[in-house]
Formats: sequence, structure tokens, C-alpha cells
Amino acid sequence: MKAKRLLSLLLTAALMLSMVTPVLAASAETELPRVSQTRLEETNEVVSIRLQAAGKLVYGSPFELSVVTRPADAQYIGVVLGVKGEAKGYVTLVLSDKLRTLLKMIPLPRKMSKTPDQVEEFNVYAYVKQLIDGNDVSVLLGVADEVVKVMDTLKFYIPTLKDMSMGLKLSLELIRRYLPEGAFSRIYLDEQPVDSGSYVAGAVALESGDLNTAGVAMFKIKPKTEGVRLYWAEDLPAGMTLAEAEAHNVGALLESDGMVVDNAKVTCTYKKKGLFSSKSTEFPTQPGIYTQTATVSGNYSCEKITRTIVIN
Repeated sequence: MKAKRLLSLLLTAALMLSMVTPVLAASAETELPRVSQTRLEETNEVVSIRLQAAGKLVYGSPFELSVVTRPADAQYIGVVLGVKGEAKGYVTLVLSDKLRTLLKMIPLPRKMSKTPDQVEEFNVYAYVKQLIDGNDVSVLLGVADEVVKVMDTLKFYIPTLKDMSMGLKLSLELIRRYLPEGAFSRIYLDEQPVDSGSYVAGAVALESGDLNTAGVAMFKIKPKTEGVRLYWAEDLPAGMTLAEAEAHNVGALLESDGMVVDNAKVTCTYKKKGLFSSKSTEFPTQPGIYTQTATVSGNYSCEKITRTIVIN
């Protein structure tokens, strides 16, 4: 609880600094105008946000999902959620360059790191990654909810926090709306999606003074098909008893680019010859003639293979 509260306060401070920094920089570089020349102006610039992917959206192929904004230095928080296939339950939080840099500029004691003997300096950004990477999405939602609460309290004193608080709320709503209910979730910070499946991606502008805008896109990473094949682990004799079958590896292996894929999702089914027989994933325990079929799912896809097994 203390760690979550500390992190929420640090993130709130970083978000506030990200808004104040451009103003401080501008005031430091320009001369203050005379009172007689001063004119109050307020402009709302529409922020354009879109998500784009570079490369082939295929499992195992190099590609990069990025957020493009106009103006280019607009701040945002992006969310990528896996909703179907192997991607289901995957969540990554994408930060704008300015916000990421500010989080890295806030140092923390190395004793807070899981590897305190590391050479690199430990900071808030590293702490956030350490806290949420690979964990359940509820960790992020809990921290983000705390940040929103702090901002909602401070916005009465700092009105410019209103837009940023709204942006965070929209990001959290996107996660809660599209994340499959009951799905095993895992969350990361600034990581690229890898597994095949369907994704929903969104980015929300956080710039104070800008109109709150958001970009939402859906995309799919296809299973790998090139250089993928199934083959039987062993050639079986024309006929065998159940005892003899136990001495053989009756399964199938998946190969990708000449290498066997460990933990591949290969399924074998067995169907006895006859009109009223049904398929089963269990190896036969009765004499008969069976058709064995092997298929693959998940991050790989290729033609199924079949063969006949005779149990005497």
C-alpha cells in the first residue's frame, strides 16, 4: 500500500512537471514584455493522434507500433490491449517521450531496486517498470486510480490538471472496457506487442490547454506460416498392441525455420474407423483402426498432418 501511494505521488509530480516545463523554458529564453504591450490570449490547439505500425504484423517478424501526434511534442498516454488469440490479456502502457524522460530524471534510492548493485542510476521510470512488468493489470489500475484521485484533489488549486486527469480516466476506461473479463492479464510499460491475435490500441492527449483528443485503432498480428511445418515424432509400425504403443512417442512436433518449437500448441485427435465414431484427444485404448490428426494453434499456423494407427 505504501509503495502504491508513493508511486502515485511521484507520477502525479512528474505529470505536473511535464506541463510546467515548457512554460518555464519559454520564460527563461524570452524577455518579459512591457506592461503596455501585454495582451492576454488563450488558444486551444487541436491535437491529432494516430497509431501506426511499421513492418509485417506477423509473429516473429520485426515490426514497431508507434504513436504519431501533431504537434510532434504533444504529450499522451497510450494503451495497447490484446483481446483475442494468444494476445488475450496482454496490456502495455505507452508513454510520450517527454513524460518518459521526466520519469527518468527523478532519482530514487538504489535500495528500492530489485538489483541494488546495478551500475545504472535508479529512477521513477525504472521503479514503475519493476513494479508492473509481467504483473496482473490490477496493479496498474490501482496505481492509476490513486494518481487520478490526487489530481482530482489538486485540480481545484491547479486548474490545468483537469485535462490531464480526464486523459488518465479515458485511458483507464479503455482498459476496463476492452480487456476480456476473467482473462489472465499481464501488463508492461513501453513494450511492443509480440503474440499473435487481435489488439485494441488507444492514445489520449494530456496537454493542458489542448482539446482532449484520442485515437483508437484495432489491428491483428497474424500467426507465423513461412518456414513452419508439423511432423511426427516417430514412425509407427503398421500394427501394434497397446503395450507396444506405450514404447513409442506418438505425438507430433512443430518446426519453425528448421528448429523445433518448445511448448508449441500441438493437438492430436483420434477417430476410430466407422460411421458412429467420434473424435477424442486421448490415445486409443481399444483395438481398431484409427485416424490420427495433428494440428497447431497459437502463434504458428500450417497444414495439419494425418496418419493411420492400427491397434491389434
